[in-house]
Amino acid sequence: MNYLKELNAFNDQVDMDSLSPSAITLWFTLMQLNNKTGWKKEFTLPASVVLGKSNLPETSFKRARKELKEKGYIMYTSLGRNQAPVYEMISRVIEPHVNEEAAPHADVPTDHSMDEPAVPLFKRNEMKRKETDEEGASPSNPHEFYQCNIGILSPFIAERITHWCEELSDELVIEALQRALQHNKRFFQYSEAILNRWQSLGVKSLQEARSEKVESRSRVRQKADQGQSKEEFDDIFEELRRERNV
Repeated sequence: MNYLKELNAFNDQVDMDSLSPSAITLWFTLMQLNNKTGWKKEFTLPASVVLGKSNLPETSFKRARKELKEKGYIMYTSLGRNQAPVYEMISRVIEPHVNEEAAPHADVPTDHSMDEPAVPLFKRNEMKRKETDEEGASPSNPHEFYQCNIGILSPFIAERITHWCEELSDELVIEALQRALQHNKRFFQYSEAILNRWQSLGVKSLQEARSEKVESRSRVRQKADQGQSKEEFDDIFEELRRERNV
C-alpha cells in the first residue's frame, strides 16, 4: 500500500461516510501498526496492543472496529479465545484506468536479445520508489514523517500539518518536526511554535530557517518582547550590521 495515497483517499472519503471519531482514530492506529509489519496483506494484532496505541476504551474500540468493517475500510477475523484477530486494510485508492488498446503502436524493431521484460516507465519509477522506502529513506511528506517518527496522526494534527504546508512549505514543516525530535519534544505544539516563529520572521525557505540571520532576528524579537531599552536595541542592531558586513 502507498501510505500517502491511502491517507489522501481516507481524508477524501471520511466525511462522506460520516465515520465516528473512534473509527477514525482506530483506522490511523491500524495503518501505523500495519506500516510496522511491512504492509502485509493480513496481520495479527492483540487487542491489548491496539487499545494501548489508540487509547480507546474497549467498548469504543469494538464499536469502531465493527463500523470500519461495515463501511469497507478493514476486514478482520476472530480466531477464537486467547488468539489475536487477523486484520486486513482495504485500500480506498482509485487507480486511473489505462486503456492500452487505444495507445498507438509504433513500428519499432524488436530486440529479442533483451532479457529484461518491457515494463512501463511509471511502473519502473514506482518500483524504484518502493525500493527506496524499503531501504529506510526519510519520508518527504510531512504527514508520513509525523506518523513514522512521532506518533499516530489524528485528524486534528493532520489538518494542522496541511495548514502549515500551505502557509509555508512541506520542507519547513518537516524541518520543524525534526527539531522537535532533536529536543525530544514529541508533540505537535512544539513544532507549531517553531512554525509560528518562522512565519513571524518572514522565513520562506529551508535555507533561511537554517541560517544564522534567522536566529539573530529571533534574538532581536525576543529582546523586544522583554521590553529592552533603545540603547540596548541599538547595540544589538549594530552587532547584526557588523555580522552582515563580515
